[in-house]
Amino acid sequence: MRLSRLLALGLGSLLVAAIAGCSYPTRNQESLVISETSGYRWSNLEPGSLEDTLVIVTASGGGTRATALTLSVLRGLDRLILADGRTLAQEIDILSSVSGGSVAAAYFALKGRDGFNALEQDFIRQDGIKAILTAGLNPIGLAALSTHETERIDLLIDYLDGQLFDGARYQDLLDGGTRPFLLLNAADMVEGVPFSLTQRKFDLLCSDLAMLPLATAVAASAAFPVALSPVTLTNYQPCAAIENKPWPPLWVEANLDDPDAPFEEPSLWYDNPARATLGRAEYAYAQGRDAPVDLQKRYIHLLDGGIADNLGVFEPFRMLTTRDTQPSLLAEIDRGRATKLIFVVINARSFTTSELDQSPATPGFLDMLMASINAPIDRATAGTADQLRQLLFNTFRQLTLGDEDRARRFQELARNTAFISIDFDAIPDGTCRRKYQAVPTSWRLKPKQIDAVLQVGGALLANDPGFAELLRITGAPPPDLPTLQATCEALRF
Repeated sequence: MRLSRLLALGLGSLLVAAIAGCSYPTRNQESLVISETSGYRWSNLEPGSLEDTLVIVTASGGGTRATALTLSVLRGLDRLILADGRTLAQEIDILSSVSGGSVAAAYFALKGRDGFNALEQDFIRQDGIKAILTAGLNPIGLAALSTHETERIDLLIDYLDGQLFDGARYQDLLDGGTRPFLLLNAADMVEGVPFSLTQRKFDLLCSDLAMLPLATAVAASAAFPVALSPVTLTNYQPCAAIENKPWPPLWVEANLDDPDAPFEEPSLWYDNPARATLGRAEYAYAQGRDAPVDLQKRYIHLLDGGIADNLGVFEPFRMLTTRDTQPSLLAEIDRGRATKLIFVVINARSFTTSELDQSPATPGFLDMLMASINAPIDRATAGTADQLRQLLFNTFRQLTLGDEDRARRFQELARNTAFISIDFDAIPDGTCRRKYQAVPTSWRLKPKQIDAVLQVGGALLANDPGFAELLRITGAPPPDLPTLQATCEALRF
């Protein structure tokens, strides 16, 4: 049974207890200082040895299946040995994720390759559904959920913290001092836009990301609608930390229409709807209590990032094509510092058959509710890596119009780019493909399913047409990775 249905049914009885109390826990802390040189930022993390190569990995949602698939790919990248003895996994610059993929991404950012086995044994091979329901349905759990201090999302936060993160915060990633730069992605449930948990985004709330527990951040990225409550962030704006600073920041105002422009002038929305919509939301964050009363965003309610971007590619794409992010990877390319690009997209989306297709009966309320939630999360992704590549380089071509030097830099980048798509859809054998697609989107999988998914990520990596280009760019010898035939046999066909 899928994660959505299990939790919706299992936690439904908790609503009576939870609704009795108004839960307003404080998740995030106010910043005392806002500075581009402090906090958990790209600029405060040391790069790896591939200084001319940008390595970006994105991981989708999909419960434990997404966690396992992401771990499988990370292990595959860890088998690519570079000239200096380091592995490609150790050279990841940006690790952007959603929901189940965020569990693996955050733990890898915290522990590196040394955490692979713990992630597998302490999380992937555990029954998360049973643990979460047990914690919520016992008398103590029910009593806690009836108070002001505890919400349904705390069941997931506590489970993640107990199994993996042990109280770790973003400050621990900062203390580690090295990349990857972690991008956990949630969705603003009111605005319907992606919300990447970065210090620059938290600056708009006058909040300190370094003090946020990783378990809370991962839970925000994985807060499945209805079954789990949102993670609610407090907006502390206006605050003392922005005194004597131009506010809102220029990078926010760059995405807004000129308020003095004539009505006949086209809106920026026509050029880039997603960027304009996000810019308006970020402007509202930055205004805080200074906005008109009916427009104030004193709190931001975060749900599963899959609602807005289930591949976690939105923010990395923005970093590659604009200057209003930190880091601006576009600036790294412009300066000639980044001349090669490796972009790995891990998509663990599900596509299962349904008994509804076999019956003329009108689907029930729960079926319709789950379909309305699952459809955008499971199917409305940003597309394949090839589509992403075309979109990216079409954007690059527009950016280089009339600038020959810049055009040459982007042409060199295009010649040294490897896009790799990890997707069950890429399995050519129909029976095998359908079996992998049918692995549940749940926090509980059967051992055989776990074994298979932990193999298939490496096999799909090696089978991708862009893998040869990746080996050429890095100079790494071909690693010993599973074959697709072996991974199909792992599900005992």
